[in-house]
Amino acid sequence: MPIAMKKLEQLIKAAIFVVFAFMIVAVMVQVFGRTFMAQPPLWTEEGSRVALLYIVGLGVGASVLTGDLVNVDLALMLMPKSVRRFCELVSAALVSLFGFFLVPGAWEFTVSGAMQTSPTLETPMQYIFGAMLLFALLLGVFGLVKFIQILVAVPGQELTSPTH
Repeated sequence: MPIAMKKLEQLIKAAIFVVFAFMIVAVMVQVFGRTFMAQPPLWTEEGSRVALLYIVGLGVGASVLTGDLVNVDLALMLMPKSVRRFCELVSAALVSLFGFFLVPGAWEFTVSGAMQTSPTLETPMQYIFGAMLLFALLLGVFGLVKFIQILVAVPGQELTSPTH
């Protein structure tokens, strides 16, 4: 399981890199177009917004696992280790439950996009709305993984990834 999670995390990071690179290009084309052209390309504005959606949708789950999301570290550091561990367990469980709770609504939202087309990208909206489904699924899965990591961790062991 840990090897599969590492591979998934690497895949997500690569996808975020690609989407972020697309967003940079779209914004640069947009700035160039607005500065030097009479009519800038229409796809750049919507393309950058869709890219941002996918960056968030992909990044939120991995951020839960690595501890990169906003946290109340000061309050946790003041707590005894046993209370801190309990709070982190409850937090991870709630994050996972919240993610999985969002999945049915995100699925309906994504499916509703099959009947619509993006005005400038001319893409079925289900692919754009799919970012929300991805967000919910990854939040639930990585929250559950974080919960399991905390549950089986040796007391005093560092839970975040060693790359930070």
